[in-house]
Amino acid sequence: MAEPEVKNRKPRLLILIDSDPRTSPRPAEALRVAGGIGVWEQVQVSVVLRHAASWAYSADAEGLKGGRMFRQFIGMVRESGGEVYLQASEETMQVIDAETLMQSNLKDSRLAELAAGADYLMRF
Repeated sequence: MAEPEVKNRKPRLLILIDSDPRTSPRPAEALRVAGGIGVWEQVQVSVVLRHAASWAYSADAEGLKGGRMFRQFIGMVRESGGEVYLQASEETMQVIDAETLMQSNLKDSRLAELAAGADYLMRF
């Protein structure tokens, strides 16, 4: 039996968050997990805030459940080399600034590529 190929890269973790931070603390906890894993620097972390979860990027995100954690842990993910992407809904596109939407927007085709290239997937 052949030995498995040794990868010379960090394992890739995709964290897909689609729960609504207006009604659930799960998105904030998911970002806390992502930030903690990213700081460990043993795994390449990518986070996707999809549809309702993209409220975490709104100007009044601190008023949401666990909202104080959003800016802190989004920053931690990025500081450790990870990426945070958005797939905003029509509703959330109205409350997220245009520059953030342009820089962080993720199309479905790119999400499929990220998922296919991930060694691990967590969904919240």
